Amino acid sequence: MSGEPEDLRSRILSRSADLFAARGYHATGLTVLLDEVGVARGGFYHHFKSKEEVLLEIVSGTINRILVSSSAIVDQQLDPDTTLRMLCDDLSQAITTNQPGFVVFLREYSALGLEAKERVLALRRSYLDRWEGVLEDGARTGRFVARATPYTEGILGMWIYSFAWNRGPVEPATIAADLADFVLRGVRTGAGPSARIAESAGHPPRRRRGVATGSRPKQDGGAA
Repeated sequence: MSGEPEDLRSRILSRSADLFAARGYHATGLTVLLDEVGVARGGFYHHFKSKEEVLLEIVSGTINRILVSSSAIVDQQLDPDTTLRMLCDDLSQAITTNQPGFVVFLREYSALGLEAKERVLALRRSYLDRWEGVLEDGARTGRFVARATPYTEGILGMWIYSFAWNRGPVEPATIAADLADFVLRGVRTGAGPSARIAESAGHPPRRRRGVATGSRPKQDGGAA
């Protein structure tokens, strides 16, 4: 039995991600998309209700895949240093193999309707909580600095922007290794007086935000 219907769906998603990343979601009309994919309008609507549904699937699929891979890492319950390094490597691999998806997530998710956008932000929050849980475990064991500032978004933004903006000769593996070393040096105790400064200033330690469906997604202008 032929897998053509599923192949067509995958092709629509893949080519749409390339187009949205290169041209922008709003600048890519449905007619252009259909011509680039090589599919008739009826074939498109057999798989998707609208162009926005394609965008939602690209963005949510990008996050869901890394939620699965990061969950497998955290579930091993290794020491915080090893877990954090593995999360760094996992994120680097995810972006390297699906750069258009991450670029679309970064730049275009705000084009979604309110309900779809809230779903995406909830997924993003779940992924951020995964990193924050590891950082807080490391702080409890004395391996990592207990920072008062919500800096996890900055760590992930550094990753996504570095890959999305890289147009030079630097290999992705080199970028990934350098970013991982930078993060690990920054969070380990002994890297600086940040924890003591935060404590003396009376700031409470960060509380881990849960991933329950009732948690409120952060409404902001950036995806990272």
